[in-house]
Amino acid sequence: MFRGDFSSPLFDLFTLQKRAVKFCDKDTKAEGCDVRLKETYKWGTLSSKLVDSLDVMCNSMKRTDFYVKIDDDLIMPESRLDEIIRKMASTDCQVAGGVSVDYPFYWPVGQIYIFKRAILDDICQKLPTATKLHAHEDIAFGMLINSADKRMFCSLDKPTNHWHKNYNDQRVQIDYLQQHNE
Repeated sequence: MFRGDFSSPLFDLFTLQKRAVKFCDKDTKAEGCDVRLKETYKWGTLSSKLVDSLDVMCNSMKRTDFYVKIDDDLIMPESRLDEIIRKMASTDCQVAGGVSVDYPFYWPVGQIYIFKRAILDDICQKLPTATKLHAHEDIAFGMLINSADKRMFCSLDKPTNHWHKNYNDQRVQIDYLQQHNE
């Protein structure tokens, strides 16, 4: 799993800190960065951050069965992510997330998507020759996959048990005050 450097300290109470690799911008002041990227990114350059992160994963990271992209303002219990991965492991699905089909290829959308090792291996082959990608990170990811095969995609369109930007219960209220590094 990889996540951005603007994650709230409370994010780590609800998701998989021990299993996550924290990718940070070049000049971030955040602590605990596992990988420091070569640039400083803004919301409009997140596709470049995605490509640079994938490049690091292709060239230097240990391979695993699943890779998870989580927005830095998503709060999710470990049990929910494990449930999604278990379900995905029992299917031929290669990418799970919200699925959009408004380009000649499919692409994952939403605060979370998961992809299998075969997808990363394929992307690693394409990355050195990838031309200019779409500015939107999720569409850029779809461009790299370049598939309209419905069997490759599992939908997570009806999210349950995770929260984007805020969380409230009887004892805790979390609201993100800063969005991205704008």
